[in-house]
Amino acid sequence: MLSALCAWSCTDNLPGDEAPTDDRHSLNITVGPKPAFTDGTLTRADGTPLAQTRVAQTDDATKWEEGDVVWLYATFQDTEGNIGTFYSALKYTDTTWYYLTKTEAGEMGLNNDNSFNRIILPDGYTVIDVLGYYAGNGKPGKNGLITIPAPSSDTSVPVMEASGERSIQGDSWSFSFTYCCSRLRIPAGYRVQMANYRYYASYDLPGGDLNIKTAATPLDLPAADAPRDIFLLPVADDQGIPVPITLTRSGATWTFTPQPGTTTSATDYSGQSYTLPDLAPGGVTPGGM
Repeated sequence: MLSALCAWSCTDNLPGDEAPTDDRHSLNITVGPKPAFTDGTLTRADGTPLAQTRVAQTDDATKWEEGDVVWLYATFQDTEGNIGTFYSALKYTDTTWYYLTKTEAGEMGLNNDNSFNRIILPDGYTVIDVLGYYAGNGKPGKNGLITIPAPSSDTSVPVMEASGERSIQGDSWSFSFTYCCSRLRIPAGYRVQMANYRYYASYDLPGGDLNIKTAATPLDLPAADAPRDIFLLPVADDQGIPVPITLTRSGATWTFTPQPGTTTSATDYSGQSYTLPDLAPGGVTPGGM
């Protein structure tokens, strides 16, 4: 588990003029390891389960990487009982989470946002709840929205969320992130099509909201030279009806349907990884599918 002092608290090791000069209190944040995906089940057109037909790609997506940013959305209360909210951020470097420096916050256009609280929360406030989000490492726009790359882009990211758990003493919070998407592992050389899918298109920093795209959006990815991962929910709507995935290569077409992890609902696809089969020579022959 990796720890960092929370961005709205004081620390004793802030550089230069960022060091606290009066009596403030600290809130400790612990960020757990990046979660692993669970192997999901694909079925053939006749409804029978598809056996694993190729070795899964190396799962290097289960480690936090240099430069990863998680956003924290906090609800607090003052001594008069007034409720307020603000957001902050942690950034990962090597093995450590730290709070955005003033320069980094400025580069993201956050220093003049009254909803953003980078380092210090004066005594007299109680933190009621803290939520965590990972929406890629993009910079927010002027409206406070972070645009999340679409699955059809070359920079698809796995959106995650976490609800902070407060310690018994009340002075520290821990976060265990979970995925808000599925992962499709696509072999090289195949066109991939889906009639519809859902994905989180943006994250609203001031409001702490993930915005899911629900309009009918077909997926049509041309063949690529190398295996690739994309992240989405393979469902038609919020009822969790699965959408078939079509692979095409050299004029031949195969159809597979992703199955939910437990019962049929949209959220039961979150955290599932679907490894699409390589049907090329040396793999499973088309007639065997």
